[in-house]
Amino acid sequence: MNRAFKTINFVACLALLSAAPVFTQTLSAEAVPEAATTAPVTHVYVQTTDGVNVFDSTAAGKLTLVKGSPFSTTGQMEGINGAYLLSVGTDYLHSYKIESSGALGPQASQINTQSYGGAQCGNTAGAGAALDHTGHYFFVQLYGASYNGGEDFTCAAWQTYKVETNGEFTFLGDNELGYGFDSSSLDSTMPTISSNDKFTYGVYYTAFAPVFAPFKLSSNGVLEANSNFTYNNPTPDPSPAGSDNNYFPTSMAADPAGHVAISMIQSFATPYPGPAAQLASFTIGSNGSLTTTNAYADMPVLWGSVDTTSTFNLRMSPSGKLLAVAGTGLQVFHFNGAAPITKYSAVLLPAVQIDQLAWDNNNHLFALSYETGELYVYTVTPTSISEVSGSPYSVKDAYGLKGLIVVPTT
Repeated sequence: MNRAFKTINFVACLALLSAAPVFTQTLSAEAVPEAATTAPVTHVYVQTTDGVNVFDSTAAGKLTLVKGSPFSTTGQMEGINGAYLLSVGTDYLHSYKIESSGALGPQASQINTQSYGGAQCGNTAGAGAALDHTGHYFFVQLYGASYNGGEDFTCAAWQTYKVETNGEFTFLGDNELGYGFDSSSLDSTMPTISSNDKFTYGVYYTAFAPVFAPFKLSSNGVLEANSNFTYNNPTPDPSPAGSDNNYFPTSMAADPAGHVAISMIQSFATPYPGPAAQLASFTIGSNGSLTTTNAYADMPVLWGSVDTTSTFNLRMSPSGKLLAVAGTGLQVFHFNGAAPITKYSAVLLPAVQIDQLAWDNNNHLFALSYETGELYVYTVTPTSISEVSGSPYSVKDAYGLKGLIVVPTT
């Protein structure tokens, strides 16, 4: 979810790679190309206003639209556990059975979030949700209930549901959050989940600065605030222009080995608006705390402008060795665990707003642009990057907080 950060504008100048002309390939579920004879290794799900489009992807990254797409669903796609697609509406959660072909079957179950604790904080429309790595626990945020004649918001809440083997939801509990220190409601961005599924990290966008929204899973699986959370700042710019700075998080992605990549900004700089956004790596402690040894001089600078309406989107490769970052354009970095992140590619697609990123297990990076209605596919290894033949693919009217989900078939 994107939030306005009204007090700081950032403009960073970085030379951009000129994009070569590309041609869009429109897929038809009726016209099956030769690649369809190859068994798919991945199913790719894209949320559109007409439903969910499902693509088969070969080991070479070639996409074929699954017959029957778009499949009708209610609400926005928010998670897939291999057996069911989970969507979130205004009040209800829905599950849809996934067939062996990747196609979506009829609705398996639904549940009304307003019947459980946390409902007094609002509904689930556009508030975000997350599914843990096991596919068993589904976290849903509720937000938007008016207070004081609509002048303020009373609270935000995270509900936790267990997804049963038949697709049914079981409510486990909720965690309600009141006012922040600036009297704003503590609704947060969609959480990044640690590799061990014990901790999650999001961002509260307060009136003054973005700050960490740390949570942990209780013994019964309920997502609750992590009162033991601490973190240390990367070493800031020692120059006078960077004095009196703190680093603040904006976006995150976790690797499979207990680390988190975080895009960060420095505020309260002199002169305003201060340094550009940078990438830092943190190590997750046993209590969920984050520590870093990164320093200003070693942290890659992100390109373009961090304006008042957008943040960068980070996605970690399955190996944890590569980090993709999207904004207006796309860039790939080497992720090195606790060590500083290092630059890899130039900025790809510098004129295209990229809204969603996902990786498969075959070195493919998928990048979806709502603005252009195109899905770009790249083959990315630690030593080479190339766009897959046939990319980009046309996806009309794509949207959503999590409008792109990639699921390996094996």
